[in-house]
Amino acid sequence: MKRRLLLVSKILGIGAFYTFILVISIFLTMSILIKGDEIKAPDLIGKSIKDASRIAQNNGFFLKKIAGNYSKNYKPLTVIEQIPEPGVYIKRSSNLKIFITSELIEVIVPDLAGYTREESKKLIKESELKKRYVSYVHSDRVPQDFIISQSLKPGSHVAINSNMDILVSKGKRNSEFIMPDIIGKNAERILSYFEVIGLKIEKITKVAYPGLRPNIIIWQNPAQGFKISSKNRISIQVSE
Repeated sequence: MKRRLLLVSKILGIGAFYTFILVISIFLTMSILIKGDEIKAPDLIGKSIKDASRIAQNNGFFLKKIAGNYSKNYKPLTVIEQIPEPGVYIKRSSNLKIFITSELIEVIVPDLAGYTREESKKLIKESELKKRYVSYVHSDRVPQDFIISQSLKPGSHVAINSNMDILVSKGKRNSEFIMPDIIGKNAERILSYFEVIGLKIEKITKVAYPGLRPNIIIWQNPAQGFKISSKNRISIQVSE
């Protein structure tokens, strides 16, 4: 009886051993087969889309392309990022996602509001854009020589070397007046009045005039009836 039990135990032990060997062999075989179907993801960053496509074809995987924004660190249509990262194992015939720079080199349009015409020229050049047409118009809100508007929307992305037109303020429109007769009038009152309407007396000469109280206008230029504006030089002589 004992011999039979020992024989059965040996048979079961040998069977278990061979079963274990078989399982291990199957596992190792499957691991080798599976491992043989994987490759390390190559480093495609910095390569052109043409070179990246060639590498993918030679290694048996596919590229999923996603176009991104322009980067000054890379040329157009260049890989700037990839998923999975270089060195990670991927299966053959699987997809590798790549991000590429856009075909058109893009720049950001600056906001020229608050800058003078000369300052805007520098900003446009630094932004890799081109100044095209410059137009001028009178404005009650924007000081003379400052930018009123621009043809490209501030903050937008446009192709490098795009043309941009600007509109520049000529300042407030000069109102025209008819030079009044101010001879015999008090100079201080005339100065105050002219300042209110936007005129300025640039030259005042005092002259002795016996019998006339001081500060009375005795001569004017331009004469009465002439058309004048804020750009005209007005001179007067007053009694001492």
